[in-house]
Amino acid sequence: MIGLLIITHCDVGKEFLNATELIVGGLEAVDAISVTQLTESAEMIRTISEKIQALDQGDGVIILTDMFGGTPSNLSLSFLNEERVEVLTGVNLPMVIAIAQDRDRLSLKELGKKAEQAGRRSIALAGNLLETQ
Repeated sequence: MIGLLIITHCDVGKEFLNATELIVGGLEAVDAISVTQLTESAEMIRTISEKIQALDQGDGVIILTDMFGGTPSNLSLSFLNEERVEVLTGVNLPMVIAIAQDRDRLSLKELGKKAEQAGRRSIALAGNLLETQ
């Protein structure tokens, strides 16, 4: 099973995990890290490394961050490793749900692509969708 680590500003990642658990049920090998203004980079890098090691059950870890270029993303990119760690930015709930549902049967790369697609498909200007119906 692929481990899931969500790294975001404040507690956004923890709440994504809470919502996902409400929708799909219990989750194993998941965790979230909150980044605040008081968080030091060296401490965060150490924490991320420890979480990756704890979550990796042999199939790797996928890291989701809130936005590309933000501190959570920038810190996560230093752990990017094609075979062990994948990083996706712009996390949304459909991405987390897609990962929760398929992380025990897809490869790290396949899961990353599926999560990216799920995230992109879920973004819509609702008014435009309603106009076409």
